[in-house]
Amino acid sequence: MKDKTVSSRSSNLVALPALGAELLSCVLAAFFGQWRLSAVLMFVFLLSGTSRLWAHLSARKVSITVSSALRGLFPGEETTFTIEVRNEKFLPVVWLEVFFPLAKNLCLTPAENRQPDEWEIVSLAAEGASTALVGEKRASFLLWYETLRFESRWTAKCRGVYSMEGWRLRTGDGFGLTQVERPIEKEDVRRFVVYPKLVSVAPDLFLRNLWNAESGDRGVMEDPTIIRSTRDYQTTDSLRHINWRLAARSLPLAVNVYEEILPKSVHFLFDGESFSGPTPHPEELEDALSILASEVVRLAQSQVRCGLSLCRGEGSEAVNLFPAVSQTEDLLCALAAYQPLPPKKGVENQKILPQEPVFDEIPLWEATRSVGRFYYVAYDTSALAERPLLRRLDHTCLSLLTYQETPPFGEFETVCLCGLKEECAHG
Repeated sequence: MKDKTVSSRSSNLVALPALGAELLSCVLAAFFGQWRLSAVLMFVFLLSGTSRLWAHLSARKVSITVSSALRGLFPGEETTFTIEVRNEKFLPVVWLEVFFPLAKNLCLTPAENRQPDEWEIVSLAAEGASTALVGEKRASFLLWYETLRFESRWTAKCRGVYSMEGWRLRTGDGFGLTQVERPIEKEDVRRFVVYPKLVSVAPDLFLRNLWNAESGDRGVMEDPTIIRSTRDYQTTDSLRHINWRLAARSLPLAVNVYEEILPKSVHFLFDGESFSGPTPHPEELEDALSILASEVVRLAQSQVRCGLSLCRGEGSEAVNLFPAVSQTEDLLCALAAYQPLPPKKGVENQKILPQEPVFDEIPLWEATRSVGRFYYVAYDTSALAERPLLRRLDHTCLSLLTYQETPPFGEFETVCLCGLKEECAHG
């Protein structure tokens, strides 16, 4: 824990101007022979000075570390933080509390929570933290060179990312006149991810498109289990492709020609800005992310590699995660962290305007040969005519997944995203 104080809160009695006034009054009372008054003022001065010094010394050389078995959770799951506080000095700490601001959307909340005090709300709002709830864990006494360990149970509520960056330790003097706060060190800050909620989905659409797609020359691969024909051996051929059964019959060397298939991979492009604009759809956005995360998990279970591209969101650049190098956890983390751009208002009439989705397109063009099929996810087709990305990735390699059931868009295969839920498919 750094020794630099983040903030302090103290009684008016121990404020620096009050300390100066108390000392000056003590000296003046002694100068005019008011010894009893001078003694009382000196006692108040010493008490206030001791309180202030005690509080600042108590917070020195106090460190805190947090460990947890899980870094990623789904809504409804629980995890336990093991919090370790060390007092690395001779002076004991009379009281302390670990104060943890919570994410604005309360994606992860502790069992020990409360409503913030009025004086805390201003700083919480400035940090972008929740002003509805805060968490804290209290301890009454910490001896010199003592290590205190305790546990805190947290519950995942909704999709989001929670950072310990705002955590701080509060302590003070034994008189209750001064309180100081110190931050958790940057190297001890950890992030916890609450993935989108999983629902029952059917992967049939993606599996069907993978195996029924036109082979062409777009990222094809050979299936060594299906021999289509044989041809004469050439010196540039691999020895692994030689048909040794024919060679054993003393026939001329021949190599196997295998069936060509598309790689077992799909790539999703999520247009989050189509869910915002003049008429935002936050609930539909969360449901769409939930369906998308569920399909990613379900396809991974079928050994189908998935990729993901997210347009530029709030506080982040555009994201590209490709099937060849990305794990399922990477995709879930990206979906958990995504937030659309804040509303944009017109200069003249202050009308809310739709934001244009900005994808990192160059890596997408380079990946077209290695991706089985692309799927563009949007709220509906009303604004898709203004998406130049769809003109570059045409209907031969891209399908549309719209949250609202809409008529087909051009020659693109258009499927309702909600229809991928198994309860909808069976209904």
